[in-house]
Amino acid sequence: MKEISWCIVSQKKHNPESLKTNEKGKLVMQKKIGTIVFLVTGLSALFLSNMGGILTSQAADKSIVEVQKNAAKSQVAEISRTFGAVPGTPDGVLLMQVHALLGKLPVTMPGGEQDTPAMIDLGKKLYFEEGISINKTQSCNSCHPIDNNGIGADNRKTGKGATGKFGDRNDPPTMNAGFQIAQFWDGRAATLEKQSQGPPLNPIEMGMADGEAVVERLKSMKHYLTDFKHAFPGEKDPVTYNNFAKAVAAFERTLISRGRFDHFMDGNKQAITEQEMEGMRTFINVGCVQCHSGPNLGGMTFQKIGVFHEYANKADFGRFKVTNLESDKYVFKVPMLRNVTLSAPYFHDGQMGNLSEAVDQMGYLQLNRKLKDEEINNMLRFFTTLADMERTTAPPIGTKAASALWVPPLMKDIPQGEEGDFIRYGALLLTDTYAQLGSGAKDEKMHFSGNTLNCTSCHQDNGTKQFGLPWMGVSQAYPQYRGREDKVAGLEERINGCFERSLNGKALAVDSREMKAMVAYVDWLSKNMPKNISGLGTPKYEGPNRKADVNKGEEVYSRFCMSCHGVNGDGYQSMSAGSSGSRVAPALWGADSYNNGAGMNRLLTNAAFVRSNMPLGTLWNQPAITNEDVYDVAAYLSSRERPQMNGLEKDYPKLEKKAADCPYPPYADAFSQEQHQYGPFQAIKDAQKKK
Repeated sequence: MKEISWCIVSQKKHNPESLKTNEKGKLVMQKKIGTIVFLVTGLSALFLSNMGGILTSQAADKSIVEVQKNAAKSQVAEISRTFGAVPGTPDGVLLMQVHALLGKLPVTMPGGEQDTPAMIDLGKKLYFEEGISINKTQSCNSCHPIDNNGIGADNRKTGKGATGKFGDRNDPPTMNAGFQIAQFWDGRAATLEKQSQGPPLNPIEMGMADGEAVVERLKSMKHYLTDFKHAFPGEKDPVTYNNFAKAVAAFERTLISRGRFDHFMDGNKQAITEQEMEGMRTFINVGCVQCHSGPNLGGMTFQKIGVFHEYANKADFGRFKVTNLESDKYVFKVPMLRNVTLSAPYFHDGQMGNLSEAVDQMGYLQLNRKLKDEEINNMLRFFTTLADMERTTAPPIGTKAASALWVPPLMKDIPQGEEGDFIRYGALLLTDTYAQLGSGAKDEKMHFSGNTLNCTSCHQDNGTKQFGLPWMGVSQAYPQYRGREDKVAGLEERINGCFERSLNGKALAVDSREMKAMVAYVDWLSKNMPKNISGLGTPKYEGPNRKADVNKGEEVYSRFCMSCHGVNGDGYQSMSAGSSGSRVAPALWGADSYNNGAGMNRLLTNAAFVRSNMPLGTLWNQPAITNEDVYDVAAYLSSRERPQMNGLEKDYPKLEKKAADCPYPPYADAFSQEQHQYGPFQAIKDAQKKK
C-alpha cells in the first residue's frame, strides 16, 4: 500500500507516531488493515475498512494511482448502493441515512475524564495568555480566536507569529479539535496536550526557547502559582510544562459546537430547510462522505490531496515530514466541516479563498468530478447547518411577525400552455440573468446586464423569501412614487432601475417580450397576496448612531462573508461553468458587481439586507450578525471599488427627499459626503425632518 495512508485505530488510544515504522512494520500493518475498525461513527467505519482491504489486495500488481482511483470509485459506488440519498426522499429516511453514515456528536470529548473545573479555569487563562510568547504579544487566541464568537480560526491564509513572520500552513479551528484522530494538518501530535506544547516553542509562532522558558515566564506571574496549585493539588511543584499542556487541553475539551444539523439529528425535522436537506443528499451522493465522515464530518482519517489530479502546491509534503514514508507524500488530515462556513480560507495552505472553490476543487481533485453549480450551492446550504448556533445567533430583529399567508407557490403549479411557458420564461430571465440577458447570451442584442450577477443574487430564493427582497406581493405595490425619480412609476421602470444599477447595464424596452415575461412571473408570484403584506423588502433597520468602522467591517467580512465571496470579494465561478461567466457566489465588489448608484451601495439598505439574510440561509427573524457588526460590514462593502454610474447628479430632483445614507452628492444639507456614506446618520435624519 503505497499511496493512501489511512490512519488506523482500534478502541485503544491511538498514537499517530506509531506510523513511523520500518518497511517490515509497515507490511504487518497492511495485513491488519482489513480487520481493524476505524474509530468513526456508523457504517462509514465499514466502508473505510473495506476500502483498506481493496488497497491492500490490489497494491501488489497495479500502479498505486490506479489502485487509489479504483478504491475511491468502489467506495463511492458502495455508498450509493447502500445508502443512496435519493433526491426528494422523505426527511425521515434522510435522517436514518445520516445517522448511519455520520452519527451524533458526543456530549463530551474523549480524554477529559480527569479534567476538573480548576484545570479548565486555568486552561482558559493560559489560552489567552500572551506572556508565553517571546515578546509577550502572542497567545493561543491570537491564531485561534474564540472571543467575539470566534470558532478558533483566524481567517488568515497562514498563521502569523509573534514576530510578524507567517507560517506555511493554515491555522485550523480549535472548536471540536479534541474529537479528531490527531492534531495538526500532518497529525504529528496525538493529543490536545501534545498539540498545546508545540506553538510556544515554534520559532515562527511564539518563539520561546524551550519548555523551561515557558515555565519560568509563568512563575514570574505570581497569580499563576496559586492557580496551578488549585488545578493540580498535592504536587510539590505544579507549575510544569506538562501541567500547562494538561490545563490548556482541559479547556479546549469544553469547546464543543452544535448547529442546526444537530437538532435535525435529534429528530427535529424543522431545524433545516428542504434545500439544506438536498445539500445533505448531494454531499452523500457525490462521495464527500467517504472522507468527511464521523460526527465532525472529517478529522478522522488522513488522505492524499490530489487523488485523480495533482494539487498545484507541491512544496508541502504533508505527513511525509512525520513518517518519512514515500506513501505519505502530500497526505494530510481530512479537515472537519463543522463551522466550515466560518473558517475561510481553506486547505492546508489556505490557497482556497472561498468555500465554493474549495468544494469545487475537492470534487475535481479527489472524485474526478466537475460539480454543477446547483450541487455546489446545495452543499453550501447544507454546510450552514453545521455552524455553531451560539456563535451565529444575534439578538432577534424587533419587527412585527411576517404574515402566515406567506406561502411561496411551487414552480410545478405554473399552468401548462402558452401562458405558463411565458411565466416560466420570465422566471428563467430573473434567475439566470447573466446567461439570458447579459454577456453570456449568444445574441449580442440581448446584452442588457453589465456584470455577472443574476437578479436572484439579491432577491433570495427566487424571489420568495420573506424579507429577502421578495417578488411575492410586489405587483400589488406598483405603481408607486419613488423619490429617486420624483415620480410615480410602474414595475417595469423599477426592473429597469435594477438593470442600470444593480446589474450595471442598460434598460430594456418596457414593451419588450422579455420585460413582459419578467413582469408575468412576478405577477404569478404575487397572485392572491394581500397588498402591503408583511414580509416585503427587508425588516426595518436602525443602526448605531456613530460613524461606521470600516476596519472592523473587514474583520466581520472575514468571519462571516469571505467563505462564500472570497478575500477579494469576487465570488466564484465553478469549473463546470467554463467560460460562461456565471458564478456560484456573486461578486460583492469589483467590475462584476453592482455599481455605486445601486441601492445595495447604501449602508443602511445593505445592512438591513445582510442582517436578515446573511450568511447564506439566515432567516429574517434569526439573524446571525449583530446590529453593530452588520453596520460595519456594510460600510466595508461600500468602501470597496466598484463600477461608477454616470449621471447620478440627476437622481432625486427634490434633494430634500434624498436618503440619509445616499453615498453620492449633491445634497440639500451641509453634511459631508463621508458622513452620508458612513454615518452617523441620526443628525442627517433629524435635519431632514425639520424641512
